This record gives sequence, C-alpha cells and structure tokens, in this order.
Amino acid sequence: MIASFAGANFDPSVFPDPHTMDLRRETAQHLAFGRGPHYCLGANLARMELQEILCVLVRRLPGLTLAGAAEDVRWTSGSIIIRPARLPVRKG
Repeated sequence: MIASFAGANFDPSVFPDPHTMDLRRETAQHLAFGRGPHYCLGANLARMELQEILCVLVRRLPGLTLAGAAEDVRWTSGSIIIRPARLPVRKG
C-alpha cells in the first residue's frame, strides 16, 4: 500500500470544501512539505519565493482575473502534483 499525500490534502474531514482553492483558508495541516523527520528542508524558502512571486504578480498586473468561470478550469490528474492544465487569464 502507498499513501497518497495529494489525496490526503483533499480529505473533507480536515479541509472544508477541499476542491476549492481558498488562499485565505486558515488550516495549515496540508502535507505538501511532509511531516516529522521527512519535513522538506526547503519548505520555508519555497513559501517565501511563492509569496514574493504572488506579490510581484499582483503589483504588476493589478486587474488580473480568470478569463472564464472558475468551474471551467480543468485540473491535471495522474500525478502527485495537482495543478490547472491551463489557466486562461485576462488583464481587467
């Protein structure tokens, strides 16, 4: 048996509405960077880089919005990393 970390991050008993991307979600119990002795040494650097990238993106493109309905975004499957297959955006 192999535990799926990606699947664990969609556990509805831990994450309310787990299939909705909510950047303001309060819980930090995801397993993206592992747990215990297997915790990723680069986790803090990765979080800082992502925070900086998002700040620059919002500053440079303040009106950026989805070019369609959020429900129409298709997500990849069959991989450990789940991400949008395509994310069409427009400058508002």
